[in-house]
Amino acid sequence: MTDNGYSYLHGLVQDRHTLRAVAQIDSLTRMGAPNTSMIKWAMPSAARSVYHLQWDCTRMAILPAVDDVGLTLVYTGPDGRVGQATAAGLEDTTVAPPGDGPDVHGVIRDLQTIGDGVYAVGMARQVYRRDRSGTWARHDAGVLQSSDEMALVGFNAIHGRDEATLYAVGFGGEIWCREAEQWRPLESPVASILNAVHVLPDGRVLVAGQHGALALLDSGGWRTINTEIETQIWDIQPFGDAIYIATSDALYRLASDLRPKRVDMGLGTDVTCGQLHAADGVLLSTGRKHQCWSDDGIAWHAIT
Repeated sequence: MTDNGYSYLHGLVQDRHTLRAVAQIDSLTRMGAPNTSMIKWAMPSAARSVYHLQWDCTRMAILPAVDDVGLTLVYTGPDGRVGQATAAGLEDTTVAPPGDGPDVHGVIRDLQTIGDGVYAVGMARQVYRRDRSGTWARHDAGVLQSSDEMALVGFNAIHGRDEATLYAVGFGGEIWCREAEQWRPLESPVASILNAVHVLPDGRVLVAGQHGALALLDSGGWRTINTEIETQIWDIQPFGDAIYIATSDALYRLASDLRPKRVDMGLGTDVTCGQLHAADGVLLSTGRKHQCWSDDGIAWHAIT
């Protein structure tokens, strides 16, 4: 697999005919120039179309079409700058006004569509929600770090099956839950940094992170899983009847006891991984240098 000059930061399945990527051009990045390439792959031919941003974008999310409102692609960078793309064109905004957002509290780390909203989370436990009208509002009352606190805290990821119950995880193994619009901390079984959280279709919650940490919350409480992985677990994604996790250089499928088994993607030994997304019967794996997809979790196809 050859290097095409891009480094991939995030991937998304819009539908089985359209896959997306947030990428940067390596030569521009080496020069210190802010740059983002928003890539759309038309499947199955992987015909590529690209539009370029002159600012650093790291995450994207899709609000599906509803009623007479078409699909909206929302994307953001660490500084809280936000772009949105609709059939009407492109528009830029921010998650918060200057002096009350990432410029004060720290960078944005994750962006997720949950229910009818798009949620952005970041350092100091920032939480913002975008509604369908495009308006951003704070949702971090009771969880945002006070300006006089010096501890390094922040959210790396947020997830929920719907907006009634949300989970956010991050530095120091912190796990927070929001119900009835109130945030509360949960006792965490993990002391190291957590990078990912996913509420499974049956309501159980998986968290993962540094040093191969993996833990499950069910009706009996938290259970830690010995993964025998020593590196960072970056993402969690159910697909079909299985659950997948990703490190920077490997994809794993969890067995019935949740022990990970490395997936042979059949694409060589140098495939980079790290971020996962599934929709419309397609699982997309995005690594620093590669995007690969599967419609059954067994046969994998390289896009890059």
